[in-house]
Amino acid sequence: MQSSDAPAMRCADAREGISSRLDGEAAPLGALDAHLVGCPECREWADDAARLERLPATVAGDDPAPVVPAAPPRHGTVGLAVGTLVAYALVIAVVASQGTERYAINGDTYPGALTAYGAAIGRLTGTLAAAVTLGALVFAVLRAAVQDTGELGLRGYLAHGLARRAAQVWAVVCVPMVLLAAADTAGQNLADVFHAGGVWALISASETAKGWFWSFVFAVIVLVALQSALSWIAHAWLLLPAGLGLLAVTVTANEAQGPNHDYSTSALMALTVTAGVWLGGLWAQSTVPWRAEKRWTGPVFGVVTLAYGTVIALIMAPGADLTGTLYGRFVLAAGVLVALAAVLQFLRRTVPAATLLTLACGTAIAASLLTPPPFLAHRFTIGQVFLGYDVLQPPSAARFATLWRWDLNLAPLAVVLAVGYLLLVRRIRRSPESGGWPWYRTACFLFGCLALVVLTSSGINTYATVLFSVHMVAHMLMTSLVPVFLLLGAPITLLRETLTGGPAEWLERVLASRSFEVAMRPVVQIAVFALTLYGLYFTPLYDRIGRYHWGHAGIYAVVLLTGFLFYWRVFQIDPVPRRMPFIGRVGMLLAMMPVSMFFAIIVMTMNGLIGPRLYGYFDLPWMTDLHHDQFVGGVVAWACDEAAIALVTVGLVLHWAWRSSREDAAETE
Repeated sequence: MQSSDAPAMRCADAREGISSRLDGEAAPLGALDAHLVGCPECREWADDAARLERLPATVAGDDPAPVVPAAPPRHGTVGLAVGTLVAYALVIAVVASQGTERYAINGDTYPGALTAYGAAIGRLTGTLAAAVTLGALVFAVLRAAVQDTGELGLRGYLAHGLARRAAQVWAVVCVPMVLLAAADTAGQNLADVFHAGGVWALISASETAKGWFWSFVFAVIVLVALQSALSWIAHAWLLLPAGLGLLAVTVTANEAQGPNHDYSTSALMALTVTAGVWLGGLWAQSTVPWRAEKRWTGPVFGVVTLAYGTVIALIMAPGADLTGTLYGRFVLAAGVLVALAAVLQFLRRTVPAATLLTLACGTAIAASLLTPPPFLAHRFTIGQVFLGYDVLQPPSAARFATLWRWDLNLAPLAVVLAVGYLLLVRRIRRSPESGGWPWYRTACFLFGCLALVVLTSSGINTYATVLFSVHMVAHMLMTSLVPVFLLLGAPITLLRETLTGGPAEWLERVLASRSFEVAMRPVVQIAVFALTLYGLYFTPLYDRIGRYHWGHAGIYAVVLLTGFLFYWRVFQIDPVPRRMPFIGRVGMLLAMMPVSMFFAIIVMTMNGLIGPRLYGYFDLPWMTDLHHDQFVGGVVAWACDEAAIALVTVGLVLHWAWRSSREDAAETE
């Protein structure tokens, strides 16, 4: 830390100056040198940076393992600029060639050149900037060395600098895009809207404009944090707002609407995050001192991106539309560019790969400016507009078991978790130093993964989107059943015993961090649980986000994480910051019971409806009493949550009695 007599220069600014000095650029020499005199941490950082600048870098165990210069490729910036300019040219060409036609085909009026070109260019700029921000942060967290102090090293900090510059562009672009997106969606000239004084009405009516607003909020959070963030854990936390900010606009695209949009929205979300991490990582490799990456990195990113892109193509450009329409040809071209980028990265041609992937992003944005062919084929039903599918018959046990619609986010996650767990179990059983792994822990974890798939993809989820009672079944089981069985598998303990190298260090940094210690405090756990439950259903939030597929996915992710952290603290099978005595853990469970009990009582006795607009939109012919369905939902919430807490309490008591008897027997012997 800087001494009291050193000039007022932040460590973050000092390290940026050090990086500039090593690159031969201008740096505030007097202030920088004075800072180094009083800050031993920055002096050590500067020494490490100088060594990295002088030495070559290799990848151990990779074949072949060429020696790669530590300095960034000289043509890296040029290649990225070429890809970006071609992407802009493509988007501008689409806007120019389509003219008024792409608005008239949807029954909208042409909003004028300023709005049409501004919205298209701004969308490409904001999307690229958000993707680079996210990918550069991932690069700093997962692919750069960390100092013993927990702060980023040279490569990590240079990636930090790239993320900060990209976040600045991202935040600035979001401001006019709120207005441009609103005017473009409504087909109105932005200047006329200003003169008429209807700006706020226009924004409130545009989901895309709202998406850009929330993207701006997340961009500002990331940007402000990056002004002073130096530690690895701080950058790891910033991955969340960076990812949410990128998704905020993506989920309002055409591909997240219409028939089967539950599939296309899930695919679009996964594709956006995957491609964003990949693109930002390639930009970081092209502009900072780098080591050769593993050859499989590009193909893995490419396969995942192409898999989800194929889902979108099958829904938005089916059959002959893939080659017979301009939209389909753009989608096909984007896929070809992604495949080529993956091949080039496998061949360690980083800059050409980054160039092609940037162009692929521009091609995808160009496609999103056009109306997908199925939107022009027929009129949508209410179910297709709000859900992506129709629910024509009332629920039954047979329909719960047979009406499957796979969740393309959480279901693959469950499969990945199960496969990864089994691979780690095999590793620990093959280790001569380990005592094996209990079979019952494996069974519990796999059952938790299976429960996650069933709750998110079976008929339960199909009806959870239209019935509050079924939604509460899914909510409560996601909060209790799934996390309980996942934690009985002791996944964190398994990770600690099997991981090595970088992943092991990342896990230990998280477990030793101050933020993790705060999150695992009992008071925080109970407060978060209550805030999630009451804040979601007793405010307009559920009514506003429940109609969107991304809203339901977000609800499931939040309640699953909330339950996982709560029962992690209660069970204490996996490592926790401070172990609680048995009576403390039982007290946590007893304190949670009135939280869910009062929630259920309020739901059952309230006069109004939870989500009145949401459930009113559907107007299902077989649903004649929404108040009764809400009453059933309250009963379900009470029964599921209280039963889960009671069973866990009994289990803790029995486990405590068993351990006490074993300790007594050991003392007797």
